[in-house]
Order: sequence, then structure tokens, then C-alpha cells
Amino acid sequence: MVEEIVRLEPQLFGAQVQHTTTARKMELWQRIVDRVNAVGQHPRNRDDIRKRWNDLRGKVRSMVSRHNIAVQKTGGGTPPQPPEFTTWEEQVLVILHPEGLAGVGGGMDSGESNLNYFIPPPTGMPNHTPALPLHPITHPPC
Repeated sequence: MVEEIVRLEPQLFGAQVQHTTTARKMELWQRIVDRVNAVGQHPRNRDDIRKRWNDLRGKVRSMVSRHNIAVQKTGGGTPPQPPEFTTWEEQVLVILHPEGLAGVGGGMDSGESNLNYFIPPPTGMPNHTPALPLHPITHPPC
């Protein structure tokens, strides 16, 4: 399921989404359903697959968020290790947009942080992208 969604990501969520009609998106989701049902024992429908995708995406976001929160904690010591992702979690991570993981810049913040947030690089995936450095919201001095 994840591999098929990653393959169709530009049309479902990415750069081509503005040029993809609702009917075409429904066809693409149905193609994913058909592929899942071809290998699974329990028939799934479009809503089942979309819910599962949202759950998987949320799990990966949560893992990255928990790591970034741990990095911000004070107290010294060794920095926390990045989360270990399974193959499918790495595939989900590749297509999540940085803003969805660290927030959108330009908001108000009461302090300034020099911490760097990051998304650990996926491993074992062909054509994987390097780690994406994400920087916290910074504001010019008043």
C-alpha cells in the first residue's frame, strides 16, 4: 500500500495535485485498493485504505515530533538517538513535507532557539533523499 501511495504521491498530494481531478484521484485510490486486495486476505475499500494511510502518516509524524521535543530538552547528557524507522515508515517519511513535521515558519515565538530540527535520512530506499535540515522559527531582533 505504502509503495503504491508513494508512487502516486505527486498526483494525490504533491506537485501535480492541482491538475488532478477529483474523479482521477478516486481512480488512483481505487487502484491502490485493488492492489491491496490482490495480496490481502480481507477485502478493503477506499475509506479503509485512506484511514490506514492517515494513521501511518500520523505515526511517522509523531515519531519525528517526539524526537524533536527530546532534542529541545535541557539537562545536558548525550543527545537522543534518532528514531529507528521501518522500511514503510521511511517511505512515508520521504514524502512528508517538512512543514508537516516541524510547522510552518513565520509564527510568533516568545524566544529564539538555536536548535536544529531534522528528519533522519531514510536508509535502504533507492533514490532516497538526504536528511532534510529543518530549522525552528526564528525572528529578527525587535
